[in-house]
Amino acid sequence: MHIGERIVLLREKKGWKQKDLADKVDLNVSVMNRIEKGTRALIDTEIIKIADALDVSTDHLLKGESFRSKAEEIFNDTDTQIAARNGEISREDALKAIEWLLEEEKGRKPGDKQPRRKK
Repeated sequence: MHIGERIVLLREKKGWKQKDLADKVDLNVSVMNRIEKGTRALIDTEIIKIADALDVSTDHLLKGESFRSKAEEIFNDTDTQIAARNGEISREDALKAIEWLLEEEKGRKPGDKQPRRKK
């Protein structure tokens, strides 16, 4: 799936028309149409604006990956499951850690510094 197809899916999930998204990111509707069809490349500032408008990371927009999918991948990893079975980490603690990470990532923009951990 190319970036244009992901944009369409995310836009439709929000119930927006092409013009709605184009207006939010200050693009002409015909330009947005070509982006979604994959006949026009995006520049970096447009990727950031579109990701922000659609409330997803630029990674998700570019590669279809999200922090949540990475967290699920880690959670389903055999080593993580073995650690949980051995009592090194409980399933509940793992879920709490993932939820904490997701909460920490909310509102971060590309290039923002990682939040400082409280000791």
